[in-house]
Amino acid sequence: MSAFSLGVEIACDGPDEARDCPQSAAVPRRFGSMTAPEVRADGRSLGWTLRRRDGQRIDLCPDCRKEARR
Repeated sequence: MSAFSLGVEIACDGPDEARDCPQSAAVPRRFGSMTAPEVRADGRSLGWTLRRRDGQRIDLCPDCRKEARR
């Protein structure tokens, strides 16, 4: 039996620290994107953003990005 890495999943961290993403959104991985930077680049092309919150990187889907601005 062999095991193969399936890559990395980048999930939305929610509009703020008190709320999770209501859609449990995740960046759909493209064929060939295996590392976190590659998957984040895929997400940026779909409107995802990468920010900092309390010294940590957070990923926001387009819906939560709009909600976080309010």
